[in-house]
Amino acid sequence: MILALYVSNHTNSQKFAEIIKGTLLEIDPEVEIIEFEDEELNENNWENQMKDFSTQKVNCIISVGDAGTFLRAIFLSRSSAPVVAASSESVSFFTEISPVNLQYTLTSILNRKYDVDNYHRVVFLDSGNGTPIPALNEIAIFPKDSALLMNYTLIIDKNQLYRGRADGLIVSTSLGSTGYALSSGGPIAFGNPDVLIIVPVNPLNKEHIPLVVPIDSEIKLVNLRSRSPLEAIIDGQIRIGVDEEVLVKKASSTARIIRFQAKKNILAKLRNRLVELDLRSLERVPPSAKYIFKLLLTEGEMTQKELIESTGLPNRTVRNALSILKEKGVINQRPHLRDARQSIYFVD
Repeated sequence: MILALYVSNHTNSQKFAEIIKGTLLEIDPEVEIIEFEDEELNENNWENQMKDFSTQKVNCIISVGDAGTFLRAIFLSRSSAPVVAASSESVSFFTEISPVNLQYTLTSILNRKYDVDNYHRVVFLDSGNGTPIPALNEIAIFPKDSALLMNYTLIIDKNQLYRGRADGLIVSTSLGSTGYALSSGGPIAFGNPDVLIIVPVNPLNKEHIPLVVPIDSEIKLVNLRSRSPLEAIIDGQIRIGVDEEVLVKKASSTARIIRFQAKKNILAKLRNRLVELDLRSLERVPPSAKYIFKLLLTEGEMTQKELIESTGLPNRTVRNALSILKEKGVINQRPHLRDARQSIYFVD
């Protein structure tokens, strides 16, 4: 098996990547590991980075770092290889590999025992650039100077909807609906439906409300003008200058993301975003306890058996973590109505 490690330049991520490499080689000395260094992308380097990244034939890509590192790994990968997020610190919606479940998750990868979620992406095409640029969450069009408005005409499937002036405009996938689009007044797409969401940001005409359209729609913005140069912001990671016309449509390939835990959904992502997590009382607890607390917070009520299955942690470790969290007063338990031998644990 050939694995790619896409590693953030942060010290903790690099240390965790070395641990991942060592563990992989312990499990399977024959595994081949190719390393890539994560770096900021811009309109001058993204295309070469994508070509270099995509020439490697790998079976799986492990992104080691924060959510930005993961999004850049997804952005650069045009192959069918699935991507999995690893982090030694933060736990995001996509994080599957952490220090507490390292042996279990890496063994599962080497044995190809995992699920893959497929997420639709969109591509951005500018009239001055023929190369499609993919996005997992959203594509946002804004003037470079935030204090200025932009003029635009919105056309969907060759039908002109309206002309308007606004701070900007966002085209989001259903996965990205709880991110930038939500904070700008867009709706939440529950259940990952096959739709795109169009959100004018602070439009002067208040009748220009957010729209939900089928994912196969072609969204065109023409007559783009502003006193400041305009740019497209791709997943918050890369900024590309645009001319007077852009096209956004469904990408031909999906993003393939590895899952080990029970399948996550948009509700878990929304709760993860909206709930302000206070870990001050858990600063001195073991990583396993923090991990289980975060899982209960994002996934909801679970039994001890479900926690063991989801985390891959030993029974004793899960029992100890639950005991610590109950002592700290951050979780509670109640009897399982259909099985008196079990309890249900939840965030208090």
